[in-house]
Amino acid sequence: MNLTTNELDDNPSPYIDERVTVTPIPLILDPPSPKPKPATASSFSTQFKFPTPPIEGTPQEKLAHKQRIVQEMFKRGVYDEDMDEATLSARLNQARRHRAATTNINLPPTEPSLTSMAYFVKNRDLPGKFDLDKARALKVPVGGLFRELKNGKSVQIEVEENGERLQKTIQPEQVLGPPVSGKSVLILDIPGPKYMEKLLANETLNSEMVKEASVVVHMLSDDVATHTKYIQWMESFSSSTQV
Repeated sequence: MNLTTNELDDNPSPYIDERVTVTPIPLILDPPSPKPKPATASSFSTQFKFPTPPIEGTPQEKLAHKQRIVQEMFKRGVYDEDMDEATLSARLNQARRHRAATTNINLPPTEPSLTSMAYFVKNRDLPGKFDLDKARALKVPVGGLFRELKNGKSVQIEVEENGERLQKTIQPEQVLGPPVSGKSVLILDIPGPKYMEKLLANETLNSEMVKEASVVVHMLSDDVATHTKYIQWMESFSSSTQV
């Protein structure tokens, strides 16, 4: 499976391919008044850096202590019971370097976001049911042309009119029933009442297309889930919408 990522701005564009359209809908709170930052702040790495206590005991006890640590961390993936001190030390250093390269990475600095995202996912409409009687009446030959019409493509057939052989175009809508509307899913993340006010004022989330969603997925705080306005808003969805 191919996977791509992108960073959304305040006015993101929908993602569209041959199967689905994903419309991101940002709900953005008004920024609060800026607060002065503290003069100093500890970094991520400083907050989680603790000194390693020294190992006490005889050389044999120290070796046994190291072996227990390695056994716990790597489940015998680094040493054997009869491994000498030098080999164990080399294996352990190698394991530490590997862990440092893969896990000891500071996270980038972050700022709290005032944006919560909703997504409306719409599968493409499917062609309507193929009408065999209509295709025969139009003299479409049985075979591959039927498949082309079923896939929504026009086809050329040869017909005879007034003693002449002519090419005639058959459009898919001439032999197909009404298209089958693709299913849609609305995904909502409303972490608090302030975001709910943005939701109620959002044109896209209150459009007829969204209100006909097949499924609505809710991620809500308790005070939103029990709020009268939110319950009333959900009651405005189609009766066929699943929650």
